[in-house]
Amino acid sequence: MNRLLLPSLLISASVLAGCDRKEPPPAPVRPVKLMTVGAGTVTATAELAGEVRARVESNLGFRVDGKLVARRVETGQRVRRGDELARLDSRDFELSDQAASSALIAAESRLENARAEYARYQELSRKGFVSATEMERKRVELSGAEAQFRQAQSGLSLEQNRLVDTVLRADADGVVTAVLADVGEVVGAGQPVIRLAQDGPREIEVEFPENRTALARGARAQASLWARPDVKLPATLRELSAAADPVTRTFRARYTVKAPNDALALGQSATVHLQLPATKSGATRLPTTAIFGKQGNTLVWVFDDKAQVVRQHAVKSVGADGNDVLVAGLAPGMQVVIAGVHVLAEGQKVQPFTATNHD
Repeated sequence: MNRLLLPSLLISASVLAGCDRKEPPPAPVRPVKLMTVGAGTVTATAELAGEVRARVESNLGFRVDGKLVARRVETGQRVRRGDELARLDSRDFELSDQAASSALIAAESRLENARAEYARYQELSRKGFVSATEMERKRVELSGAEAQFRQAQSGLSLEQNRLVDTVLRADADGVVTAVLADVGEVVGAGQPVIRLAQDGPREIEVEFPENRTALARGARAQASLWARPDVKLPATLRELSAAADPVTRTFRARYTVKAPNDALALGQSATVHLQLPATKSGATRLPTTAIFGKQGNTLVWVFDDKAQVVRQHAVKSVGADGNDVLVAGLAPGMQVVIAGVHVLAEGQKVQPFTATNHD
């Protein structure tokens, strides 16, 4: 009896277990962000980081050598034309000035003596007591004394100028942007001591890579400050260096900016936005988030509207423009996934999250 019931019980248990087993739930439909490919109009753009600079920046230095004994200004200080910025030890120049003054007095005395001697010889010549040769000798002596006097005058003026040059003064109104030497240093003639940004127009200085210099000349430019990125100011290229920097191999450019007074502060971080006129092209601009690679191929996910699935589509990268990639191989009207491409699979069911037209 027990032998007959046991198989029946096992079969019943299997049937009941089979009834309790559930089918796995279907995979959730993943929302994806899509972009509709336009007609292939491409606009070349670029953004370059820069700095607000004064149009005229002067590296001021002494015209004479000497030891720096005083500095009157600090970085960021506003100065007026003629203000004293720094001073050299003037003792040696004062002694030279005194020596030049003494030399002038001696030359003046010799000149007065030569004039008196020549006048006396003229009187003797009229009376026939002096020969023509002797008169010529006295005339030459007078000319030499006059030349020595003029030389002494010039020497005194030169030493006076050198004494004045021991004081460095601002040659224009502006702001001190750098102090390049300090008290106690011995500086040479022409060595920069103070950097002065003169008042006047403000510009933005940027560096162009070698392959972007054409963009500098032909693009429409706008500028924005890091502190106010939402405000775009019209900018115009004023200067583009003809030679690359020997270290960075970039070309320096300066843009004048139309902005209200005091809107641009020296040293502020700024961005120059460049944009060329739109042109028809077979390339499509895609964000880098839409591109992925597989087995050496460049791919994107294309949304199949009828089946509501995504399928891989091969494209060819033809360049880059800012943060976007230019690709060929897409037809107008295709919808491309532009976010989360690395978590999708071929034929996966998806649901459009949002779509944005892209030209």
